[in-house]
Amino acid sequence: MRNRSFATLGVLALLAAASAFGQSRVRYDIPFEFHFLDTVMPAGQYDVSGPFSNVRNVLSIECSACRAHGYTVTYGIGGGVNPPDEGRLVFNKYGDTYYLSEVWKPGDSQGGALAKSKTEREIARTTPNMARITLAARKSHVTIAQR
Repeated sequence: MRNRSFATLGVLALLAAASAFGQSRVRYDIPFEFHFLDTVMPAGQYDVSGPFSNVRNVLSIECSACRAHGYTVTYGIGGGVNPPDEGRLVFNKYGDTYYLSEVWKPGDSQGGALAKSKTEREIARTTPNMARITLAARKSHVTIAQR
């Protein structure tokens, strides 16, 4: 419990430092309920900052209207010569349940991946079909890729 408190304080300190230098936020209209780690987030309009802010691995997601928010640390993925033109969120979909998996900044070839929660790992073992859902920034258009 004590270690978790220190970890939470550390993340909050990093977020405060990042906001002091200014952050870029990207807005997403998420039309479905989803899991952000072990928290169920309602559908809504979310502002996402990081992992592409000054504190590269800290991700913040917030929906002011639905009073939902969360923070986590991501790990870098991607790279390459063709960065995406628009920001995007990638969700893993098992049945009717969505889990936030990746965050990509517009114009950056490196994205941030979230570690799978214990719940998602258990569902992935028991659900034969998983779809990857890509949601572009400021749009409600969803692209589905079947595995």
